[in-house]
Amino acid sequence: MPQHYLVTIDEQEFDIEVEFVGEGYRVTVNGNEHLVRRFDMESVHSLMLVDHMSYEAFVRGNGEQGQRSVFMLGREIDAHIEDYNLAQLKKAAGMSGPGAVDTTVKAPMPGLVIDIKVSPGDTVSKGQALCIVEAMKMENVIKAPADGTVKAVPAKTGSSVEKGDVLIDIE
Repeated sequence: MPQHYLVTIDEQEFDIEVEFVGEGYRVTVNGNEHLVRRFDMESVHSLMLVDHMSYEAFVRGNGEQGQRSVFMLGREIDAHIEDYNLAQLKKAAGMSGPGAVDTTVKAPMPGLVIDIKVSPGDTVSKGQALCIVEAMKMENVIKAPADGTVKAVPAKTGSSVEKGDVLIDIE
């Protein structure tokens, strides 16, 4: 039985069905079918074969339920993943979208803060780079989850952080 999701990327919605078949998955995106195989390399690093083309992907949660950050093809993509039927019920009830956004920005993984791009009092826009955390020899750009004003910046450049540590608080 296929799993059915509604995935939102940059306010564009994708109707996605995923079904396990043989050694991989049949993934249907907005009616277009693809054959996908995934090979885990490390905890957040995978090699994906999509219709016999290979892609490297780094996928990590960014602290919110259903939120994922995907680094692929030289670009970071923020995605919201939701059960398709639940998403349709929410739309019918006038509750479309991912819901309330937590504006406390937390470290998605252990690492080293190598740059902080904002200060208390700065106005930020959703998706704006706030800081950079180096983890597993990769620089991870941490972005604003919503528009707002920077309330506090507990993280310091050069400091080590653990998963879940507060980096920046936005109001």
